[in-house]
Amino acid sequence: MSDGEPPTGPPGRTEDVFARHGPRLFRIAYGMLGSTTRAEDVVRDVRLRWQATDRAVVADPQAYLTTATTRLSIRAAHSARMRRASYIGPWLPEPLDTGNGGATGAEGTKPVAFDVLLMLERLDLAERAAFVLRETLSSPYAEIAAVLGVDEAQARHLVHRARRHLAADLATDRVADRQGREDTAGQKRGGDGAEDYEAA
Repeated sequence: MSDGEPPTGPPGRTEDVFARHGPRLFRIAYGMLGSTTRAEDVVRDVRLRWQATDRAVVADPQAYLTTATTRLSIRAAHSARMRRASYIGPWLPEPLDTGNGGATGAEGTKPVAFDVLLMLERLDLAERAAFVLRETLSSPYAEIAAVLGVDEAQARHLVHRARRHLAADLATDRVADRQGREDTAGQKRGGDGAEDYEAA
């Protein structure tokens, strides 16, 4: 290689390497943000960073791209939460259009369920990131620790805490749902009785 040629870095062209990891990156961003549009923005930013990176110094492209995507997603999620603090009414996740996977970069991914996204909104952002990496990508705890800048024991604790919070939220939601159905059934029974009385 002559002095004027760019460093080759890991095997594969820049775009080929990114394309292989694109669906994984989208899953991270979507799991963190609950929005296809915002997830696309994050992945686009990571792509620009990757294109500008000297790949000769990147020993592990997947680790680099995962870390960049997760950290940018945390930053974007924090900004979104700050903005939503002044919103009137509840915020709802943006469902993933799986029929348009090629355009969103989501092709081949398994989207996070809508109800799970709602519960993820209640988590601390570090917990959410650890949960998304572990549960949707089966990332090892060592990788989660490296991405979040914590030790492995802390990474395990974040995942455990996220699971515990989600389980508690799910139990609460089920109780509320059951109570709502019981209240509705009671109102119907009461309404039927009133109608029977009036008819008599």
